[in-house]
Amino acid sequence: MKIKKIISILVICAIAAVPFTVSVSAAILEIDTGSSMFKVENWWQNNEDNDEVCPLTKVFDVTGMPPGGTPNSEVSRFSTSLNVNEGNMEGSGPLFDSEGRAYVNVIFPFKETVNLESVTWKWNNGTRQYFFFVYASADGENWTEVELTNAGRVTAAATFDDSGSAGGSAIDNIWMSPPSGNGDDGDVLPITFGLSASDPVNYIKFAFYGNDGGQGVEEVTHQWVSFNSFSVTGSIAAAEEPVAPVEESAAAPADIPEPAPGAAAPAPAPVTGDPITLIALGSVISIAGAIIIKRKK
Repeated sequence: MKIKKIISILVICAIAAVPFTVSVSAAILEIDTGSSMFKVENWWQNNEDNDEVCPLTKVFDVTGMPPGGTPNSEVSRFSTSLNVNEGNMEGSGPLFDSEGRAYVNVIFPFKETVNLESVTWKWNNGTRQYFFFVYASADGENWTEVELTNAGRVTAAATFDDSGSAGGSAIDNIWMSPPSGNGDDGDVLPITFGLSASDPVNYIKFAFYGNDGGQGVEEVTHQWVSFNSFSVTGSIAAAEEPVAPVEESAAAPADIPEPAPGAAAPAPAPVTGDPITLIALGSVISIAGAIIIKRKK
């Protein structure tokens, strides 16, 4: 009985090892910062000399709000505003949806086609809660909303409008991030949101409607969107292998001999996955054989 148990355990271990030979670990996905699609869809992203409004490239800087009293110029982060009255460049500003609510799109193109798993970032102020939607696309034109697996949706009672004030209409079913720290004192923690499974994509987009100003309310009361330490995890999508055309056989159906009546069809050759699987199965068979021989002796 002991020998049978040992053989059973070895077989189970070999079978369990097979999936691990083909698994792919999640990794930080590479953003194509040289692409024209790496952008914020308003003018704020290029304001290099403004301490408050910072370019999108700073989103990757691994920093947070330093201890109180540090000048904003020493805080490395991406930042943009939903308020049309911010800045002094005419004819530019946030986008507006069909209901006249101000928002800003932040788009990240990937260097390869990917499967999404999670997104991580640090908000500039640990007590603020941000309102946003997430979208993904294969071509950068057609977008599909992406669900978050560990965040909640709310109805934001107010939004920013084209007058530059929080007088816009409510917006339903929008994601609201939880607070990520204990205050404006350097205790700003990374937040990671799981992304629901989707088809392979080349772009991810965040439509931000602002934040609650650190008041803990379900309404947009503050026009700033600012964060850093940004990363997206996932895996490189497997390339589809081209299917070779099947050539028709020149032999007529009558030329193909039929098996004799009652003859059993030849058993198909075993299908093997890869060398690692073969080694594992071979080891099990060898060990099992050795145990049986020893038992016979």
